[in-house]
Order: sequence, then structure tokens, then C-alpha cells
Amino acid sequence: MKIYRAARKLFTVAAFCIAALALTAVPGYASPDEETPPTLWVVGDSTAAEFDDSTYYYPRYGWGTQLARYFEGISIENLAVSGTSTQSFLQTAQYQRLLQEMKAGDYLLIGFGHNDEKPESLRYTNPNTSITTPGSIQHYLFEYYIRPAQEAGVNPILCTPIVRRDLGNNYTGASGHITTPQTTIEGTFEGGDYARAIQRAGVAKSVPVLDLTKRTKEIYLRLGAQGVKDRHAWSSSREASIDNTHTNLYGAACNAWLIADELSKTNSSLKNYLIDNISAPDSSILTVNPLYQERSFNRPEGESTHWPAIGDWKGTVFGDIDAYEYLNDIYFNLSYYGDGMIWMKAGRFEENDNSTVGARVGKISTTTDGIAMYYQAVPADRNFTLSADVTIHHLDPNNQASFGLMVRDDIYVDTVTSDTLGDYVAAGPLMLGSHEPWNCFARKNGALTQGGTASRIYQPGEIVHVEIRKTSDGYTCTFGDNAPVSAGFDFPLTTVDSEYVYAGMFVARSADVTFWNINLELQ
Repeated sequence: MKIYRAARKLFTVAAFCIAALALTAVPGYASPDEETPPTLWVVGDSTAAEFDDSTYYYPRYGWGTQLARYFEGISIENLAVSGTSTQSFLQTAQYQRLLQEMKAGDYLLIGFGHNDEKPESLRYTNPNTSITTPGSIQHYLFEYYIRPAQEAGVNPILCTPIVRRDLGNNYTGASGHITTPQTTIEGTFEGGDYARAIQRAGVAKSVPVLDLTKRTKEIYLRLGAQGVKDRHAWSSSREASIDNTHTNLYGAACNAWLIADELSKTNSSLKNYLIDNISAPDSSILTVNPLYQERSFNRPEGESTHWPAIGDWKGTVFGDIDAYEYLNDIYFNLSYYGDGMIWMKAGRFEENDNSTVGARVGKISTTTDGIAMYYQAVPADRNFTLSADVTIHHLDPNNQASFGLMVRDDIYVDTVTSDTLGDYVAAGPLMLGSHEPWNCFARKNGALTQGGTASRIYQPGEIVHVEIRKTSDGYTCTFGDNAPVSAGFDFPLTTVDSEYVYAGMFVARSADVTFWNINLELQ
């Protein structure tokens, strides 16, 4: 009997092994020890996103990049996109990837709010109306994030937005995500309490809410603006360059720790993947970017001898314009046109503006710029709106031609140089000779970047309204009927000159326009 039992046991073990080997040959099979770990998906805005700030003193880091410090046994996929809201994120490739790849047993961490506040029709969501009201932040959170996740067997978790560093240590307003009504050329947008709206969405749908607004507000109030400056990105070594919205490595790690700490107090099974004895990071993890190079800049004190000042606007031509001999009214024109109008031209149109002449009248290229500009210096810590109407007299369909409004990190008076200058944002067209002309553009870390694709191209004889609005989060550029652009423009122009930005009207290569209804409104 013992021999029989032993033989039967041996046969059973052998059969099991054979069966197991057969199963491992089946495509897609995973043994219990080889099961794919769940994924923690992160969606959100720039406060959670990853950046490439090669020229920053303390580069920007979003909290999504630092979550791995506090989790184990789970894969983390950070899909956060700078500049997005619960509405605009739906148009990204990252959102499509989320819908296609999230699977049962995964987790979804949702962190929006900063850009839902923006008074722009393609980003704004209403904080006051309910989940059942289209256009509300609650509606977007439920219909496009919570419900798709739950239907896929994924566990959603909401985060309220981190506060913005406030120099007055006052977080009862926009710094704490409690906004007031705002009116722009697109209409009036209601204000309200965005953190509370996100909390209500969580309560309504029994979804955990990690209150980062409350936690960061408590810390910032206790430490004060000076006490938290080491948590924020610095574009230069000067304190005036601190980005009050975006965090550096240390600040992102602190916020990731807050997420872990808040999560540990919930009933979410995601807390089972937290490391043991989570603790706040030490500030020693913050080090100066080894690639950072200090830039010297002498702010111009005088005015151009070529182009007359018009009120508070100062004229200049600078950058890659070939030689000083082209600084004259044959190649450029910057002049008062009467009745508040400013006429600006770059080009010799009577000679058909061939490529040789065109190169000498400036250009917006991948590596260098040559422009004519009327500008004012504006304190870098002031928010403002610059707007104008523009009548187009001549504009060649050239990829380097442009006109509109520009806000720069630096300015030069009648200086010829082929060096790459400072960064800027521009409300204007570019790549007019391509199949997909650009709607607004910027230069960041020296690289020329597209704002959006123009849905309408304005022709000579037409009038276009242009606007640049600066907020604590960056810039929003609007060129005519094209959609406002702010995604990717959420950086302070403080790397070269940390105290001032230079805002005004510009033309480059084969453009002849008149600016009128010019208005610079400081807030």
C-alpha cells in the first residue's frame, strides 16, 4: 500500500509538472510568480509632468516623476502633459494611450485644476456646476476619467491641485485655486473653488480624494514664501527667477510624499503598494543643474538713434540681420502712423523681396532670430495683457516671416548678432510656406517650438486681433480667430533678465503691417 501511494504521488507530481509546462507554452500565460504587476497611471497638468529644462538652475519636476520613491511592486506611467486641463487633455495622444492600455486591477491618479481655471474656451471648466452639467470640471472628471476607468476595472483616485507660491502668503485667492470671474475676448468665465469642486466629484462617486491643496497650503502658510523657495524651479541663479507654480526636484518629491501620506489614510488598495515607513524627503536631494550656465546681460538704458520712441514704446532692430548697414529705412520701417497707429515693415518689396534681401531684413529661424520691435520693459512679477489690432499690408508666404506680439526675456538696441538670444513667446503666425502654418510660437531653451496649427491664415488687406496674456502660470497667446495657445508656454521668461520682460509688437522678414488699438494693461 505504501508503495502504491508513493507511486500515485509521484505520478500526480509528474502530471502536474507536465501540465504546468504545457500551460507555459500557451501565448499570454503567466504563472502566479510571473504575473504582470498593476500599473499606476498618472494624468494631470504641468505640476505632475516631466520637463526638459537643460538650461535651468533648478529644473522643473512634476510630482508624477517622483512617485517611485514611495511605491514598490507597481509600475508607474506618468502621462501628465504641461498646460492641459480636464478638457484639453482629452485631445492628447497620452489620453488615447490611457484608454487603450489601462487594464483591470490598475490605478488612475488624476491631478488637474491649474489650467481648468484659465479663461479659454478650450481649457476652462466651470467649478460651480454639478457632475450632470456639461462643461463643469466635475462633469469632465466623471465622464472622461472616472467612468472609463471604472468600466475598465481600474481604480480612480482624485488629487486636488497644489497651491502656487504666494509672495504675500495669501492662499484665499487664485494661489489657492479660488478664482474670480474673468472676461476676455472669448467672453466671461465664472470663478470659483476648484479644490472644492474636485472634492465634491469624489464624494458624489465614492472616489478617494487626496487633498493636496489643503496639505500644501498648510505647509506654505507655516513656512512662508521664503521658506518654500527651495521647493520651486529657478530659471537662473537669481531669486527673482523663481517659478512660483512649478516645483523643482525637492518640491516634487515633497508633493509625492504628501500623496503617499494622504493615500495611507484612505481605503484605497493602492496603499498596499506603499513602501514601509514612508518619510518626507531631505532637501539635500536638491542640487544645481550641472548644465546651467550663468548669462550676462546689460539691460539697455538708452534709446535707438534710428527709430523714434512712440510714447512709452521704444523701437529697435536686432539679431540676425546680416550687417549694420541694413539698419535703415530701406530695409526696415518703424514709425508713428498717426492716431495711435504704429507702422512696422521688414522687407524691400519693390525688389520682390528675393532670398538675398529677405535674409537681410531679419527672420525667425530654427536657430536665430532677426526682428524689428517696439517694446516696453515690464516687471517680471507683474501679470498683464497686451493686445492690438493689426492691418496687414504685405506678407509673403515665407517660413521665416512673421508679425504680431512678443514677450521676451531679453532686448537689444540695434544690435547685429547671429547668436541665439533669449527665450520668448509670440502671438503671431510662422511657417507660412508650409502645409500646416503655425498658430503662435515660442523659443524655449533656445529651441523654436510650435504653439498650435493655424486654422485660419490671414491675408494682406485683412485685420487681425492679437493678444498675449501673462498669468502666474505663464503666457496665453491669441492670434485672430485661431484657438488661444498656452500649452507649452507655461514658463517664466526670467533666465536672462530676472527682473523684467520685454513686451511689444514685432515684424520679421517680408511683413508690412500697421498696429492700432494697442493696449498694455498691467494687473
